[in-house]
Amino acid sequence: MQGQVRRRVYFAICLLGLVGCAWQITGAEGHALERTVSFPLLALFLLGAGVVLVWFPDRVRWVEVGGFVVLAAVWLTTMALQLATARDDAAAWASLFPGVFANLCLLVVLAHLWFDTRWALIASLAGPAVALVVGLLRFGPGEPGQRNYTPDLVGALGYVAVLAMLAFLMARSKEALAVSRAEAARLRELAHTDVLTGLPNRRSLIDALHTAVQDRRAGGSTAVVLFDLDHFKAVNDRYGHDVGDLVLQEVAGVVRASLRPDAVFGRWGGEEFLVVVPRADLEDGAAVAERLRRDISAHGFPGGLVMTASFGVSVLDDVDSVDAVLLRADRLLYVAKEGGRDLVVSRLPRP
Repeated sequence: MQGQVRRRVYFAICLLGLVGCAWQITGAEGHALERTVSFPLLALFLLGAGVVLVWFPDRVRWVEVGGFVVLAAVWLTTMALQLATARDDAAAWASLFPGVFANLCLLVVLAHLWFDTRWALIASLAGPAVALVVGLLRFGPGEPGQRNYTPDLVGALGYVAVLAMLAFLMARSKEALAVSRAEAARLRELAHTDVLTGLPNRRSLIDALHTAVQDRRAGGSTAVVLFDLDHFKAVNDRYGHDVGDLVLQEVAGVVRASLRPDAVFGRWGGEEFLVVVPRADLEDGAAVAERLRRDISAHGFPGGLVMTASFGVSVLDDVDSVDAVLLRADRLLYVAKEGGRDLVVSRLPRP
């Protein structure tokens, strides 16, 4: 999508640029060299760029790099011709305003728009450097008794160079800020993600439960499913922790594929997992747990292992805290374990 937008914008610029070039070429205002050299060459480039954008849409980079090179070459060549054909130094100096210096400033902007930061600085400083050489060939050394425009030229081009360096510093600052934000986002993700399974970790699940408590107090309903893999320690003891880790990852994939998108599923710790199901009552939570129990027991694990899980299902009450609902789900899970495992328990048995 971003590439399509760029192509459309560039194509619109080509069309508008061609109209502008035609206007300048046929008009009577402006420097004769601009009408006979600069704008015809620019029109040819815009026409070629339009063809590339239409027939070779994946070559947008050609238009960007070619655009910078062509614009710099046309504008600097025009500057050289204007200086060479001026009748005196005063007329030569006047011919530089506003077009030449405005074009050099525009090259700075285009360099930082189309190139990475380091090359943008080089490209944006190359324009003033070439312009300085061309200007020195015209203005220096001056004849005795006439005004020397060399200091004025150096000062004006110095402003363009300062603009290029400020743009470079701004680009570097933006890059540093982007890196800092990306690192902060990565650290936040690590702080809330279980490394082994890629699931939300205990901290993230507690945050989800606090949100669920607030929703419940606002009239919502949330089911909480806590489950534990049966005999998981025996898997680690017999096959090793590498196989145990694979089992945990497989369970994460099986459960994630079985849940609806708005459910929050994470690793509570060890072989325990927690599911927060919004807009679900106790029966809905028990149905989710039963579906997960079947999916886990039917899944083929590494080495032909058959795994089962025990489930405790609770629902948030109006006056519940996070600790209260977790304690209730844990008690129900314990009942499922004591009842023979591979069970879903949503209510305590009557004494």
